[in-house]
Amino acid sequence: MQLSSMVLAMKDDGIRLRRELHRIPETAFTEYKTQAFILEYLAPLKPDKLEKLAGTGVKAVFFSPMAKQTVAFRADMDALPIEEWTEAPYASEHPGKMHACGHDGHMAVALMLASIVSVNRNSLSYNVVLLFQPGEEGGAGARKMIADGALREPAVERIYALHLWPGLKHGQLGVRRGTFMAQSCGFDLTVLGKSAHGAKPEQGIDAVVAAAELISVLQTVVSRSTSPDEPVVLTIGMIHGGEARNIICDKIIMSGTLRTFSNEMREQIMERIGKILAGFEVATGITTEFKEVQLYYSVENPLDMTEEFQLLVKDDLAPMQHLMIGEDFSFYQQEIPGLFFFVGVGEYSGFPPLHSPHFDFNEEALLYGLEAYCRLLGLSQA
Repeated sequence: MQLSSMVLAMKDDGIRLRRELHRIPETAFTEYKTQAFILEYLAPLKPDKLEKLAGTGVKAVFFSPMAKQTVAFRADMDALPIEEWTEAPYASEHPGKMHACGHDGHMAVALMLASIVSVNRNSLSYNVVLLFQPGEEGGAGARKMIADGALREPAVERIYALHLWPGLKHGQLGVRRGTFMAQSCGFDLTVLGKSAHGAKPEQGIDAVVAAAELISVLQTVVSRSTSPDEPVVLTIGMIHGGEARNIICDKIIMSGTLRTFSNEMREQIMERIGKILAGFEVATGITTEFKEVQLYYSVENPLDMTEEFQLLVKDDLAPMQHLMIGEDFSFYQQEIPGLFFFVGVGEYSGFPPLHSPHFDFNEEALLYGLEAYCRLLGLSQA
């Protein structure tokens, strides 16, 4: 995709912004330094509204006298609890925290867009709302932003977001019409048995043995209770329990996720899990407690917005398959039409994936995301 002179002029600023943000990673809802950095950058651009939302988030609004519609652009802010291993000169200055999912790049793109919008606002056909959102990594920060008025005053009619993606070559864009990313439902499962001395197992009900068998049986929910043509992933990601090596454990707590592409399939699987747990209680004497703790909806790109995007960036656009990862951008899509797309940062086979302590990227890729945003606003031509 050919970059406009307007976008190319932002290159040095974009690299600086991303690297400064990369140095100060902060996890969900602790993004205080990041918030201060964003506010300091935006203030001289004189947005018509500049406010804090969701504790550590930021909302900036640029009104245009020519506006016929209000659109928003979301950039997530939070980092991951990962120790960085890149040895880059701009590596994390916060031990145990790292921007390993590209959110530093997302913020840099939104800040560059703010600079361009600020000097072109009087000729834009849109009011522009920039949303810097905390807590995307498992914190459902989008929900908190919405509750605090992210999409009100002015009323946002469309919203866009991008994500850096190592699975695409550097600078290539990727989008999918309709269902793009899976819904993700978290759950906690507690297995309650009866404690006893390790030498007297017959006097107890072993929660460890029951939990181990349950984990195996739960995997058959996908392999034997759903069609092979229906993408479903059930993961047990955490398990905790036991107090001593010579005591029959009376309590195990497991946490996991269920990923599907439809509410119907999620409800079908949850019903099946309930029947399995009921059977285990009868067969083993355990009791169980099952709780759904967080639901991220599937990311659904509208037909009209996807086609518009494809026409604007058609010269270097990659088709995308369904992805089983979740994204809280879907909360915005529950309120208004929204489009989510990828910007490629992959430069070679085996490029470090997202959430890797080695993840880094060539910041010039950010310019392709910025170019796409500018074309959506009519500031640059395809």
